[in-house]
Amino acid sequence: PENLQIIGSWWASLPSAVMIRHVKAWRSALSVVLHIWPVPRRSIRNMLLVLRDMYNACKKKIPEKTFYVEMDQIILQEDLQLWRAASKTKDGNPPPLILCDFRFVLDLKLKKLIFDNNSLITQREHQTPQQMGFYLRWIPQSGPDYFCLNVKRASLLEDSFLQLAAAPLSDLRKPLVVHFDEDSKVTDVYKRDFFHHLFLRIVSDKPEMFMLNDSETLVWFSSEASEENVMNFYLFGVLCGLALYNNSIVHMSFPLVLFKKLLDVEPTLEDMIEFSEAVGGSLKYILDYEDDDLEDQDFTFKIHWDGMDVDLDPQDPQKAVTSQNKKQFIDAYVNYAFNTSVEKVFQEFQRGFFQVCDQRLLKLFHPHELQGMLVGEAVYNWEVLRQNTRYGWDCPLTHPTIQMFWEVFDELNEEKRKDFLWFLTGFRRAPVLGLKQIQMEIQVTQIQSGSPDQHFPESLTCHSTLLLPLYSTKEVMRDRLTEALKPERGFMRAERDPDPGSPVILTQEQY
Repeated sequence: PENLQIIGSWWASLPSAVMIRHVKAWRSALSVVLHIWPVPRRSIRNMLLVLRDMYNACKKKIPEKTFYVEMDQIILQEDLQLWRAASKTKDGNPPPLILCDFRFVLDLKLKKLIFDNNSLITQREHQTPQQMGFYLRWIPQSGPDYFCLNVKRASLLEDSFLQLAAAPLSDLRKPLVVHFDEDSKVTDVYKRDFFHHLFLRIVSDKPEMFMLNDSETLVWFSSEASEENVMNFYLFGVLCGLALYNNSIVHMSFPLVLFKKLLDVEPTLEDMIEFSEAVGGSLKYILDYEDDDLEDQDFTFKIHWDGMDVDLDPQDPQKAVTSQNKKQFIDAYVNYAFNTSVEKVFQEFQRGFFQVCDQRLLKLFHPHELQGMLVGEAVYNWEVLRQNTRYGWDCPLTHPTIQMFWEVFDELNEEKRKDFLWFLTGFRRAPVLGLKQIQMEIQVTQIQSGSPDQHFPESLTCHSTLLLPLYSTKEVMRDRLTEALKPERGFMRAERDPDPGSPVILTQEQY
């Protein structure tokens, strides 16, 4: 250890450019060894240990991506299997190479691949019939292969909470299927609609569970939750876990601190600044105040949070904030807001979340990465979406209808483009790895009866496929597309029968 400290101190003293050269040399060597078969596990582990020491010494001076190593998916799959075996038994199986101690060599794409593969394996295990011996016969003992939620659009929240509360824990690990209004179709569209609308309903229909920030753009757990609502926080956690486990993006306006807490990372002043510009700004002012007369500013350890007055130091009411104790005050304020005041309800939320998702495997991720996986990204590179688009065999890029579509798309404002993304994929935010994850296909459809101008575009959200009628003009294309993107034409419209005299307006194909 002493020698490692000496080497670590030497590495940390090097200029950034020199550090990067050292890291790249070891990283290149590791990449070569990773392609040897069979895998020389001891050699790889020794090289990873060196890289870890370099990472710990240099991580504040050079980008983490400097340590990312390209590796074959076969190695990661083997490592995942070893990790799963080690988590179930202590009988001396070889430990995984990477998953336990060396997450810093994995980029987000590889981490997500590991998480998604683990979810898929777990789902299949829970679908496989369990066998029991009865004399010499083997009798399958199993429930349905899916975890099915049968909900009505008009009572979406109530139906969901009732069925989740009654569900056996083992069912939560099966693949999720959602049925709306007794429709027996098995379609990914319903699952995406379910998560999109349910999370909007929770915040609007259960306001007593949450507090809003000053600008009403972010929500946090209420510190005044009743005993009745404690169970709801557990179910809310289950829903968040189900969304992540089933690879769905949800509309959830929580700050980064939620994901930090899920990963056992302590909240900081930066989290308060994100959630409340007013409170965070005041605390930052106190922290940066350099004169010795801070106590003359009349700040005390008594604060107002979530509608209540709170003494952060009950043993000394009205204790003044001074230059000597200002750090203690700020830490106590942040700790109360994000830990103490919501301790019970967060524990229930966390318990529900980890009933579905494996807590240990999520340690692979940084908080912002976990946040992006669950709620998506607010960065939209629309040019990447265009470049990734494929076209039907009979409608190349030069087809007049395709040309009209892109002209109309370019004229849409940012919010309308997000509406289009929801129409196309079932998600309004970009995937965590960006729009390059989406490969849209555009097909021009032949209308069997009536004029194409009467019909609206359709989408096959499971495959990100856009179906366009042969519109006569760009103006007709614009009118029909913008009308199809209106939110009420999708989810809620299915609650009522269409007007028999109206044109065909199916906007999301149920596939």
